[in-house]
Amino acid sequence: MSATTPNVGVRVFSDLSPTIAAIDARVSYIGVALPCPDGDVSIEKHRPIAINTSDSELITKLGAGAARDTITQIASEGISTDIIFVRTDDDEDIETQIGMIAGSAVDKTGAWALLEAKSEIGLEPGLIIAPGFTSQRLGDAANPVATAFDAICDLIIDCMGITDTVETDRATAALNANDFATSLNMIAMYPSALVTIDGQNVTRPLSPHMAAAMIRRDAEVGNPYKAAWNRPLKGIRGVSQRVSYQDGRTDHDANFLVQNGVGTVIENKLLWAPYSTATDPTTRAYRSIKRIRTRRSIEKALLRALRTFNAADLGPHTVTLIYQSVAEACMERVNLGALIDYELVWDRKLNPNTVLRDGGLRVKLRFEETPDLTDLQIYTEPQPEAFDILAGRIAHALNALGNPNIRVIA
Repeated sequence: MSATTPNVGVRVFSDLSPTIAAIDARVSYIGVALPCPDGDVSIEKHRPIAINTSDSELITKLGAGAARDTITQIASEGISTDIIFVRTDDDEDIETQIGMIAGSAVDKTGAWALLEAKSEIGLEPGLIIAPGFTSQRLGDAANPVATAFDAICDLIIDCMGITDTVETDRATAALNANDFATSLNMIAMYPSALVTIDGQNVTRPLSPHMAAAMIRRDAEVGNPYKAAWNRPLKGIRGVSQRVSYQDGRTDHDANFLVQNGVGTVIENKLLWAPYSTATDPTTRAYRSIKRIRTRRSIEKALLRALRTFNAADLGPHTVTLIYQSVAEACMERVNLGALIDYELVWDRKLNPNTVLRDGGLRVKLRFEETPDLTDLQIYTEPQPEAFDILAGRIAHALNALGNPNIRVIA
């Protein structure tokens, strides 16, 4: 019995689909959820829109306030990008306003509307901010907007929330970060930034500059695998609170902050933010922002790219293509310096007959991200034997004079 429809003649069955799936790192965009009480009515609430940093006409429609200031701060870092913006309900009471930005997970209002961005405008946030509304600890508990960010980032996978802390002192800032000590999704920033907006020198949250610096670094190297810290911010004049730092010491503000999960700025403009808020023993090993973004980016890329193999016949050919696709993607990242090494495992115990019969395939992928150098330690000690070298050089120099009346005795 023929496996195809019988025919007399010649037929061509053309399949132009690629055999190997391309697993690429996606471009990161900044998601912003903020009210704009003076904004134009054409900007709908709780619906994501794309605002380019160079679109002055649309930015003007936001009206004066936190939303326009935030986009101005992002643009001041010297980047041109699309921003995913969600206009939230507004209220004069700060606690009510925070609740409105936190929004509803069921109704997809406030920050939760950012989850609709992929289907609405074709963009998806890789970083989320709500400057001015993430530093307040209401009722001596975690900030509601930051709490929503943490959950949203779990759903997007390769997304991180950037919050601001109370700027009164470093200890209070550490309390903000400690609310998310077990999360790998959150970045906290201290203190505020001194910026110029509309010709006025003002104080504004630091989170937009952190987000913009990360996007700028991604654009420079073409992927999200490199650390953005230890590079100067371009859009700030300084910071609102002095953050002490001394090379060679550990007892200064900057070290206290980063070890407690808070990013900061040293020497007026230098971004000093290697770690996320993950300080709990269960998460501390993965606190590096660089490592988190690298792993999450790879995990997200695998999901989208390997979907091409769904519905294919489950057999050696398909499995080989899947393994080859993942191997090539990992090797490319090894060559980029993003990964140290990787290993793909076919584990029969993970693939019993019951799983295979149901069309299941379980692939074990092991890899380790390249860490960013954070603690360079130089150990010095005396070298007495160096004087033997010195003596030899002296003897050689004297012999080189060629004077028979100068004698060198070893």
